[in-house]
Amino acid sequence: MKKHPSASPTVLPLGWGLSLLHFGLPALLMIGGFYVLMPYLTRQGMTPYMAYLIGTVLPLALMLVAALVAFRLEGHSLTWRALIERFNYWRMSAADWGWTALIFAAEMAAYVAVTRFSAWLIESGVMPLPSSLPAFMNPRTVFTQETLDLAAGGLHSNWPILGASVIALIINVVGEEFWWRGYILPRQLLAFGALTWVVHGLLWTGFHAFKWWDLFNLLPLSLGLTWVVLRRDNNTPGLVIHFVTNGVGLLPILLGVLGI
Repeated sequence: MKKHPSASPTVLPLGWGLSLLHFGLPALLMIGGFYVLMPYLTRQGMTPYMAYLIGTVLPLALMLVAALVAFRLEGHSLTWRALIERFNYWRMSAADWGWTALIFAAEMAAYVAVTRFSAWLIESGVMPLPSSLPAFMNPRTVFTQETLDLAAGGLHSNWPILGASVIALIINVVGEEFWWRGYILPRQLLAFGALTWVVHGLLWTGFHAFKWWDLFNLLPLSLGLTWVVLRRDNNTPGLVIHFVTNGVGLLPILLGVLGI
């Protein structure tokens, strides 16, 4: 029987002050990982791509740990059933899959449209880019297999790079989903009610401030994902959308490793 996490007496409302704290601290960690740790690792001789993985994955790993620690501090036993109930992850129904596909398609269409606006802001100089931005991440640079190959120090038969990328994807998605939708969203629902999807979506977009040039692009994704998990009262659609969206980035890595 499905048990809604907000029904638990240990789940307390998360208003504006605590919401800003719970989103702001991870955002600061990401900024530190991107603008302090990543350049440091590059100066030590690490490839830009591997430095990017480590600089961004470490804060996300801390978020995953924080979600599990917070889960235990609420008094839950560390069991799969307790985790499913508190973090609201349930088997997808046919209706869940339908809504997930619909929202994902709408998000992708909005993303394509908004990226054109962001590109105009960048080209017109309204939205400056950091001078230290690696070429494979620079929206002004045409992304090619050669650009990624150079950033990774060679992709052909580089299976460790592929393995590291897969591990980074898992930590990224699970860390964010457990923290944002699993732990925080049910608490925000108690504080913000029907406006939760807007509040949560805006704050999750703001978490990506370390890539400020991408914020407009991410806004439809953040709002759409939050809306559908609340609409379906199930966080699994968000997990699926997040994995598919971020997992697309693995394709050029895989093709490069295979020499295609």
